[in-house]
Amino acid sequence: MAACNFTINISGTASDFIQDIKTKVIKQGGAFNGDDTSGNFSVPLLGSTVSGSYQVDGQQMAIAIDHKPFFVSCSQIQSYLESNA
Repeated sequence: MAACNFTINISGTASDFIQDIKTKVIKQGGAFNGDDTSGNFSVPLLGSTVSGSYQVDGQQMAIAIDHKPFFVSCSQIQSYLESNA
């Protein structure tokens, strides 16, 4: 069962958004596997990891976070991604 499930709206193209997130994840020492429609990611954060998967449908991205530090809320993760969408 996922720790968080939410959907965000993408303002530009899904391809550009995904490439931007992929660059940020890799720059932070994480792993990103996927394409313009679906994939998964893992990012080190404060001695722990945020990991999950995504699926794109048009201008919306459904995100399932499978693991996160207990002190990072789902809404914090969602807000971060929305601010980059």
